[in-house]
Amino acid sequence: MTGRAPRTYVVGLLAALMATALWGFTFLGPAAVAPVNVYYLVVGRYAVFGVMSLAVLAAHRGSLRRLGTRNLLLALHLGVVGYIGFYLLLSLSAQAGGGVLASTLTGLIPLLVTLASNATEKVLPWRRLVLPVAAISAGLLLVNGGAPHGRTGDGDVTTGVVLGFLACVAWSYFVIVNRIVLNRLRPAAGNATWTACIGLGAFGASLFLLPLARSGDGPSPFADTGTLQSFLLWCVALAVLGSWCATWFWNIASKRLPATVMGPVIGMEAVFGAAFNLVWEGRAPTFHELWGGLLVIAGVLLGSYLFNRANTPDDGQPPVDEQPADGQPSVAGATGRSVTGPGTRAPARSGERLPPGRR
Repeated sequence: MTGRAPRTYVVGLLAALMATALWGFTFLGPAAVAPVNVYYLVVGRYAVFGVMSLAVLAAHRGSLRRLGTRNLLLALHLGVVGYIGFYLLLSLSAQAGGGVLASTLTGLIPLLVTLASNATEKVLPWRRLVLPVAAISAGLLLVNGGAPHGRTGDGDVTTGVVLGFLACVAWSYFVIVNRIVLNRLRPAAGNATWTACIGLGAFGASLFLLPLARSGDGPSPFADTGTLQSFLLWCVALAVLGSWCATWFWNIASKRLPATVMGPVIGMEAVFGAAFNLVWEGRAPTFHELWGGLLVIAGVLLGSYLFNRANTPDDGQPPVDEQPADGQPSVAGATGRSVTGPGTRAPARSGERLPPGRR
């Protein structure tokens, strides 16, 4: 936090926490509309997201033209993988293994992103990652061991774990590829336009789930008026709060916090998600859920700490490439690693921005 105004840091941290809380709120969706088929929920949520995206693009036609066809297709494909793929897999994981288990598994996302970055950039020796990986693995084992006593899923734990892990892979892919594309654009379009294009991709992909919704288990939301009203309200809430508002808060945080602080905060999504589910179920966490969840969060924080330490100069100051240039963070700061190497004080390039936040 050295070199940053305390107020700026606090505002950024609060915005990041608000974004992760809103993302955690979306894990309530499957339980809130149960026993309605989860495919209807995905289609409904992203139909609202798609309408909002069309409205934004209508107001930013010039920015859309500057984006170009190739980048538009990239954004659409990210919407398919990161939004539909992630949320659908996570919803099915919650349905099979319980909401708390699915929420806790999302704590793997910061670790997966770190591992992928380390494999390509060789930031940390692999031996330093043994402890955080062991802590997260032990936490997940505890959660799995306690899930049968407190979960609300209607499937088996193994299926829930597999689906939850695949959801983490999908979102990690979205984070990494989205950052690469945005760094190359620098930027050709604003955050609102880019997010709207991703929203269109998510909406288009969700339409292919309609046949699964009609043939799958669970009743239709159109079965009766009461069910439909509740279903529509949740679709709107998930789209507005879990997609647009969460992204808005995350972008505020991205302008005020170094990238090395953002990583650990992402892990708070799992904490908020588990907390929302426990409140919804009206119970306290079991021994396994409590300590397993704490171990997952501790492992994520430890991995982030080791990653940050390896990229902090000896004088304890944040690298220059992580400090804001003209009030904005640089692209190199998005990884917490200087372009010219750890500890090298290379000036940030003007005009480079961090990628927008999630979902």
